[in-house]
Amino acid sequence: MKKVLVIGGGAAGMMAAISAARAGAKVTLLEKNEKLGKKLYITGKGRCNVTNACDAQNFFTKVVVNPKFLYSALASFSSTDVMDFFEEQAVPMKIERGERVFPVSDKSSDVILGLSRALSSCGVSVRLNTKVSRLLEADGRICGAVLSSGEELFADAC
Repeated sequence: MKKVLVIGGGAAGMMAAISAARAGAKVTLLEKNEKLGKKLYITGKGRCNVTNACDAQNFFTKVVVNPKFLYSALASFSSTDVMDFFEEQAVPMKIERGERVFPVSDKSSDVILGLSRALSSCGVSVRLNTKVSRLLEADGRICGAVLSSGEELFADAC
């Protein structure tokens, strides 16, 4: 089983950890704060605008700079996939004006709870209050991390 370290428990870090775990990796998520998704609590005025509900072609027309950069990302995980993901985590979604998608509860904490549920169900090990002081490198590849406590953690790239 491949060993993966994810540094940062924000939205991207949590989704990366979930994706790696679902692909069969043993994942450890390191977060320096006391809780996951700290910035998510304030997004969308505390309501957490999760995604949009417009089709990809319409979305690309609204991207001002280099929309081609987003093509492969949206082909891999569309806004519909995002909504389905949260519905699977017992976080129902609603679409509002401007095709903005929010949790039905209007609470960003429910989005974080859904992400936390997915982390748990995938077997991701979450370490809170864990600050990374430096990355370890071997042969030009990042292969681990040194924590502020001095502990070293390694991924399979080493």
